[in-house]
Amino acid sequence: MKQLLNKAKVLCLMILAVSYLGCEEDDEGNVLPEVLAGFTQLTTEGTGTVSFINTSENADNYEWDFGDGTTSTEIDPIKTYGTGTYTVSLTASNAAGGSDTFEDELVILVPEAVALPITFDGANVVYDASTFNGAAFEVVDNPAPGGSNDTASKVGAITNSGAAFEGFFFDLGAPIDLSTDKTIQMNFWADAAIDVLLKLEEGTGAATEVTASHGGSGWEMLSFDFTSEDSFSRFTMFVDGPGTTAGTFYIDDITQVETMSGGGGNAPTTSAPAPPVRDAADVISIYGGSYANIDGINYNPDWGQSGLAFVNTEYDPGDGNFALAYPMFNFQGTDFSGNAQDASAMEFLHVDIWVPEGTDRQVKISPINSGTGAGEVLVVVPVTPGAWNSVDLPIGDFTGMTWDSVIQMKFDGQFNGDGSANTDPHDIYLDNIYFYREASGGSSAPTTSAPVPPARDAADVISIFGESYTNVTGIDYDPNWGQSGFGLVNTTFDPGDGNLALAYPTFNYQGTDFSGNAQDASAMEFLHVDIWVPSGTDRQVKISPINSGTGAGEVLVVVPVTPGAWNSVDLPIGDFTGMTWDSVIQMKFDGQFNGDGSANTDPHDIYLDNIYFYKEPSGGGGSAPTTSAPVPPARDAADVISIFGETYTNVTGIDYDPNWGQSGFGLVNTTFDPGDGNLALAYPTFNYQGTDFSGNAQDASAMEFVHVDIWVPTGTDRQVKISPINSGTGAGEVLVVVPVTPGSWNSVDLPIGDFTGMTWDNVIQMKFDGQFNGDGSANTDPFDIYVDNIYFYRN
Repeated sequence: MKQLLNKAKVLCLMILAVSYLGCEEDDEGNVLPEVLAGFTQLTTEGTGTVSFINTSENADNYEWDFGDGTTSTEIDPIKTYGTGTYTVSLTASNAAGGSDTFEDELVILVPEAVALPITFDGANVVYDASTFNGAAFEVVDNPAPGGSNDTASKVGAITNSGAAFEGFFFDLGAPIDLSTDKTIQMNFWADAAIDVLLKLEEGTGAATEVTASHGGSGWEMLSFDFTSEDSFSRFTMFVDGPGTTAGTFYIDDITQVETMSGGGGNAPTTSAPAPPVRDAADVISIYGGSYANIDGINYNPDWGQSGLAFVNTEYDPGDGNFALAYPMFNFQGTDFSGNAQDASAMEFLHVDIWVPEGTDRQVKISPINSGTGAGEVLVVVPVTPGAWNSVDLPIGDFTGMTWDSVIQMKFDGQFNGDGSANTDPHDIYLDNIYFYREASGGSSAPTTSAPVPPARDAADVISIFGESYTNVTGIDYDPNWGQSGFGLVNTTFDPGDGNLALAYPTFNYQGTDFSGNAQDASAMEFLHVDIWVPSGTDRQVKISPINSGTGAGEVLVVVPVTPGAWNSVDLPIGDFTGMTWDSVIQMKFDGQFNGDGSANTDPHDIYLDNIYFYKEPSGGGGSAPTTSAPVPPARDAADVISIFGETYTNVTGIDYDPNWGQSGFGLVNTTFDPGDGNLALAYPTFNYQGTDFSGNAQDASAMEFVHVDIWVPTGTDRQVKISPINSGTGAGEVLVVVPVTPGSWNSVDLPIGDFTGMTWDNVIQMKFDGQFNGDGSANTDPFDIYVDNIYFYRN
């Protein structure tokens, strides 16, 4: 038995040895072949279609990447490309796991059929025009850049042999649809006046044609206004269609544009208003029939404008009083450089302008000055479409201009009504273009007194000049500060009714000094002044108390002025940023500005009255609530964050009157009692107001609403807006209108969604802003509001 087992072991060893040797020989004799990926391709000319030929070896799986985001697993795929450069890759593999990748770059050029807009610069566009009756066509370099086409680019050249009705046509790759935009424009070059006929054919309706006239001045913009509603696939042109003019002409920039409202047919049917009679020394007339126009004017110099050769200097609206018509207007010049005008003594530029109804465009104007100061400053001319607009633009609007050597006028209409760019032509009509000044140098003075101020308690007013209140003592109304009007001040100017005013003739700036009797006006809320300047004055006047105490010493604030009338102005202390008025020693008036705020040191005349500081009587001087705001509902403490009110627990560390420069700073009453013991928050003389708890920032991101109760006096026509101020993620501030019915409490819940972009995850302040009229327009005058129950909550 033992021998039998030993023999079995030997036999097993022999079998294993044979098996091992057999496997070794098999591995050495059967090495797997290497995978080699590869391909070539055939491109069908002009189509972008590529047939790929797979040349891979030892593979049975294929993954194609065509370089444009598409793939395939076919052996020999066919692919159609558009124009471009593509990197194509093929990964070949077999079942044994071998693989290889091959890639190649393809450059595909697919010819494009010609279609509008046509510039003749497209690398792949086929500009092969079909000619007839002897005409020839080719694409060439622009032979004469200038005029309306000053670009060195490719253009189309049309050569006429001299036969009648010779021309060319394009069969378009995309039809011209005239259902909405009916105007075709092109740049056209000719060196002599000639008519161009454009015909549209092969359409959904009958063929249509329009003729435009070229002025012969080189490159000009032509416009063809069609009336058809159809679409057309053939664009046909005739230069001097029925005529026999020979020569070469050029075209470029063929485009379809919006047909302007009226299309040139909507025009004024009445004349512009007649200007007033003026002395010859007070006017320089450029165009019009009321004054003598200066000599040597070219109303249509070639500046490359789209309306060149279309200007009509004798447009008759029907009553014989000519106007200046600018059809196809984008911009326009008027040149009188051979007769430059010194208009530096003039105060205004006048123009009458008319544009068709429905026009939503801006027109700007500037004199072109070759003397001192700015050479050109474009200013918007206010326009109401469909009517004549008589516009007087003061020299101050043309910042930095002196008008001392005016050589041209420039009109620019390349703007939409909102001021954005729009170069499409439109029509305008002008009349009575002239510079002028008011007669006799502005020596006019008030003939009536300033309004009488209201009665006030002596404790509520500090008077500097006037007859209604007792003026402070020790005042010098004409200290020598080097002013142009020093020695000319009249403290007893009588406008005719015995109520004296303060006259500052030849005024540039002026001081009033009472430093020997400094006034603590820190409890006052407003500075009042009545001011009068002559009609035609386009100047700014600014005022500042001079303070020798704490805070800013001087802050000049503009005094709003309507010339030719008394202006009663109340300026809140908040306008004088950083001032405390705790030791006022002087008053300063500064008039060294044009109406637009630019510098002008030329003297002019002003008259003042009723200069005083005041505060409203205690209680804010206006109506106030006599009942409490509604009591909020009971809420869990986790569902509310209270800023002000008595129903919930307010967060700690709140300042209800931080100094943000507001007009009511120092006047906030956090314990206003409407009469029933439920206290409210009173903001008298409110323009805006903050509440600060930045030392105890609140995460209100889980809250859904901000609530406020608000009350404003009956007759108040103002908007109040509110915003939490957030220092975390999202928007920091979004003002939202608080709906208000005057004369009653308004309980308002504003959802977080109204505060677009806000998260309320780190609220540090609340802001109330009331600097708006009821219609949302700006109004910074203070008024009174009362608020209660300011809190965030969730349901």
